[in-house]
Amino acid sequence: MKRWYSIAAALAFQVLPHAVSASEASDAVQSVAASKMSTVARINGATRPVIYVGQFDGCDSVSIQNAPGRYEHFRVCGNQVTARNTVSPSWAEDDGAGDVLRAVVDNAVLFGAASQVDPNGYLITARALGSAQYSCTNVEVILSYEGDLVDRALKSICSHRR
Repeated sequence: MKRWYSIAAALAFQVLPHAVSASEASDAVQSVAASKMSTVARINGATRPVIYVGQFDGCDSVSIQNAPGRYEHFRVCGNQVTARNTVSPSWAEDDGAGDVLRAVVDNAVLFGAASQVDPNGYLITARALGSAQYSCTNVEVILSYEGDLVDRALKSICSHRR
């Protein structure tokens, strides 16, 4: 009987870190969905970008970047966080997609925010975050497909007015 308690205790301590990790990720995703602003959070002992992707099918889409180009996707509907367990397809600038990207970024600089679907069905969203210098605007660009993050970039767009 004593041995059974030892085994049960050992199993409980092995599962505990995973429960904490899931809670950390879920809390970070919930916070980003509520604020609609990307941030960084401590998850699994490492600092990870937690990125607000936008609205999709009435829910908030949020992704956690685990490594460059590696994202974990979530949906938040009400207060329910659901892991998507999906892999986003890669994006290419062909078929006019690069032109759409440039137009969306230019419009975000001019109007504060812009979005458009490219010819391949990817949603390109950009928003101005503020100025780094007098003639520069910081822009966050989000590239998504069916609500899952494909790529994110922060760009400083500078105009040279005379």
